[in-house]
Amino acid sequence: MINHDLNDAELIELIANYLQVELAQAAPLGARLKFSYPDGNAVLIDGTKSPCSVSMEDGEADCVVALSLDTHLAMLRFQLDQNEAFRKGALKISGNISIALRLAPRVSKRLRLPDEEA
Repeated sequence: MINHDLNDAELIELIANYLQVELAQAAPLGARLKFSYPDGNAVLIDGTKSPCSVSMEDGEADCVVALSLDTHLAMLRFQLDQNEAFRKGALKISGNISIALRLAPRVSKRLRLPDEEA
């Protein structure tokens, strides 16, 4: 578990903003990818256009990754590998798994919490 003072809504907004910046110059995913959290919230990446758009919507997606906010945060901070998370059952993927695999090479910087130095 990562120590932070953010509530779930703030974490989801942080993740969405981080992904928007990371994907701004990246090639499109060619599909829609959704991160679905246990509380019913979501982050949706529309990779069908360039640049990709990121929202906090629970819309239709070609691939859905279901995981906890803590797991997602650990992955985006490079503290947990996506393959390890999958093997441990910390995330579940439905739909076209190759879409989820396309995201990792496009995310090159570790997500930083608001109180961390760059």
